[in-house]
Amino acid sequence: MKFYNQLILSLAILNPILALQVTASVDRDHCSIDDLITFKIEAEGASSFPKVEIKSILRDFSIISGPSQQTNMQWVNGSITNSRTMTWAIVPKREGLLNIPSLTVKVKRKTFKTKPIKIQVVSSNQKTKDLDLFILAEIDKDQVYLGEQVTLTYKIFKKVNISIDPFELPDFDGFWAEELYRPKQVSFRNVSRSGVRYQVGILYQVALFSMPGDKHVIPSLTLKTKVVANRSKRRRDPFFDPFFDSFFTETVTKVLNSSEKSLTIKDFPESRPYDFTGAVGQFSIDASTDRDSTVVNEGLTYTISLKGTGNMGLFTLPDIKFPNQLEAFSPTDNFTKDVFRDALTGTMSSEYILIPRMAGSVSIPPVKMSYFDPQSESWKRIQTDAVTIPILAGAETLVMGSGFSKREIELLGRDIRYIHTEKMPWKRMNAPTLSPWILSIYGMSVLCFLAPPLVGSLLGYRVRTASDRKAKDSLKKACRDLRSGAGDPFDLATNAVYKYLYERLQLSTDNLDPNMVEEFLSKYLDNNDFIFLLNHLKTCDAGRFGPGGLDRESTIIDETIIILKKLDKAL
Repeated sequence: MKFYNQLILSLAILNPILALQVTASVDRDHCSIDDLITFKIEAEGASSFPKVEIKSILRDFSIISGPSQQTNMQWVNGSITNSRTMTWAIVPKREGLLNIPSLTVKVKRKTFKTKPIKIQVVSSNQKTKDLDLFILAEIDKDQVYLGEQVTLTYKIFKKVNISIDPFELPDFDGFWAEELYRPKQVSFRNVSRSGVRYQVGILYQVALFSMPGDKHVIPSLTLKTKVVANRSKRRRDPFFDPFFDSFFTETVTKVLNSSEKSLTIKDFPESRPYDFTGAVGQFSIDASTDRDSTVVNEGLTYTISLKGTGNMGLFTLPDIKFPNQLEAFSPTDNFTKDVFRDALTGTMSSEYILIPRMAGSVSIPPVKMSYFDPQSESWKRIQTDAVTIPILAGAETLVMGSGFSKREIELLGRDIRYIHTEKMPWKRMNAPTLSPWILSIYGMSVLCFLAPPLVGSLLGYRVRTASDRKAKDSLKKACRDLRSGAGDPFDLATNAVYKYLYERLQLSTDNLDPNMVEEFLSKYLDNNDFIFLLNHLKTCDAGRFGPGGLDRESTIIDETIIILKKLDKAL
């Protein structure tokens, strides 16, 4: 008897566990690409809702809504049974035999595996021109350069009354997206498409800029709508007028999908400028200050502004090299967008706070940048004007720092503090006698210093000094700097020529210009070589300070090396 009581007690404890079952089901296993499928996971005998991860079904299906939760309770033969159901609304992504894989479901501490479900998906029976309702993804171009704007517009066409449920936008992988238009409520207008009258409304409009990558596909948009259909009236009665039509209507849920769009990325033309950082569009640049002049240690604001249309979120303004007389603080960046344009248009600006530390006239050099114009399919360069600021001496000039650290100043003060200025009682000490060894060492040292020039003068050779070696290696060093340097090729060419002349002729300064070069080299070169060198330097200056020079950027380094070799032979 005792054994039977224990058995009954054990069965009573195990009965809820044995009765717990988890199943997965769909409302149909054959559907078209436009149909909505209801997917359910039901846990019978569960006291709480199951936990399930359904990301694995996103390969073949899109989730429109869910999960919604429902609890069912039944009284059967004096016992209560309950079940917990989770429901999703999904739609197929493509045609064919699709699979809802086996899912792992957890109910408290117990784990279950659902059975996989096969669903046969066929194409829609209707053609696009015969549909009463569909959506389209329209792009303004299908071949673009990297960084060029593509305007994408999702439109809905209808011939029936509908209501649109809230929808989620797809992930635009491989693109930088800038929203252009998203209505709070879709408005429709009458159009004719392939001879069929429709009402069309814009769901969403976005500017897409392609980024480096392998895939540039505009994804499909999934939209859930409710189509209003009139019920057939069973009787004719004068009482039923259009005012009461709402009592005789029903809604049908319909899922719409737009087709994917693929973009072809075109390669940029060759001879890419050295200072191209990804700007694609049409731009203009300008620089200004908030005052015409200032005084020492009084700040001013320097602003550089870039205006235009293009991928303004994918590049930055050029770095600026300010003169040493100006102390520059980190800039404040700003972007103002023109919301009334379909193309991304606006103004990028950077504001610098500059504090002059010396009186005089300070010139901020031009700021240059290159961009690609997709309309003309060509490279273009823009630059600001040089800004000259007169710096006046202030009434009181701040004392500049000594350059010592705090610790060094403390040590310096300690040393100076203990210097004695009074007369010291010096004591005479016996002078040490010089030994023969010390005298011989001194004599050998003097001979070591005097021997090279004496030997050179007797044999007719000249001993090379450090400046001689520097002059002899100046050509090799200039060519190495030209080949390995980075930055503006016109700057590199100009600096290489001036530095070569400074080292080769052992000049007092390398801060040269074409006029100084004419003065130094007029006695060394013949007229043709001399004119050729000056024209080359003027070409480099035109490339440095003028908007042109793109056509010679790729050859200016090689031309400079050839000129330096000819110049070295002449010298």
